[in-house]
Amino acid sequence: MKTVTPEACKKIIRQKPITKSLYNGYMANGWEAHLPAVYDRAASLFADNASASPALQMHLNQLLPMIALYEKAVEITGSMEGALAFTEKWAFIETEKMMKFARGLMKLGLYKLMPSLCGKMLDKMFGEAAGFKYRLVPDAPKFAVDMLHCPYFETCKKYGCPELTQFSCRADDITYGNLHKNLIWARTQTLATGGSCCDFRLHLKK
Repeated sequence: MKTVTPEACKKIIRQKPITKSLYNGYMANGWEAHLPAVYDRAASLFADNASASPALQMHLNQLLPMIALYEKAVEITGSMEGALAFTEKWAFIETEKMMKFARGLMKLGLYKLMPSLCGKMLDKMFGEAAGFKYRLVPDAPKFAVDMLHCPYFETCKKYGCPELTQFSCRADDITYGNLHKNLIWARTQTLATGGSCCDFRLHLKK
């Protein structure tokens, strides 16, 4: 991974949906004076993960700045509970905006392709090169995968904030949960909430 400067972290934060939403929350709360420290911390996290593969880097580009924003929110509010409440309020605003557009596209019939597309993207985006481990579920409708190892959870644990992982998980629920009335999204457990796996299921309604 190439060196990521604090200035580059500022740009990354304002480009990714969750971190852009949290950035807007900082601005709305009058916390903008704390943002330079967030950029510095994010840069140090990138330096700490400089050996990450390109596939993993794609995920770290959002997760590491998210950790930096969350850590600072803990400091500002004085508690984990305060930081979680802040993150809860702000994290998904941009994601929701994006998904309104995506749901419009699904109405054109693209929803029929989603289970197959998820299967095709699996190894490229969520394979071992990116730090994931999974098993396919036999005799199940597409798309059915149990994720056994997740770099989002492991990275958050590494930096002492495993509770933050839930927001990455919930971004999946927002992304896939209401794409189309004929698409069924189901997940009963996640590694982040103590499950034995993250059981991803996305299939067409019969």
